Amino acid sequence: MPETAKLLGAFVRWILKGCKTDFKNEIEGNFDAKWGGTYEFENFIVGAVTSTIILGFCIWLFFS
Repeated sequence: MPETAKLLGAFVRWILKGCKTDFKNEIEGNFDAKWGGTYEFENFIVGAVTSTIILGFCIWLFFS
């Protein structure tokens, strides 16, 4: 699961940057960290938040 969250976080950050960076560098964390210590940890946090939002939306969609 942590690897999936990191990959999802890298994908979300790449999309938010307008696909202007190299996706491989996003996945490998070859950029400077801004707020989380390491870029990989930042990708993990972004991925975990995104996963939570997607899961919450699916639960709301199927059970309401």
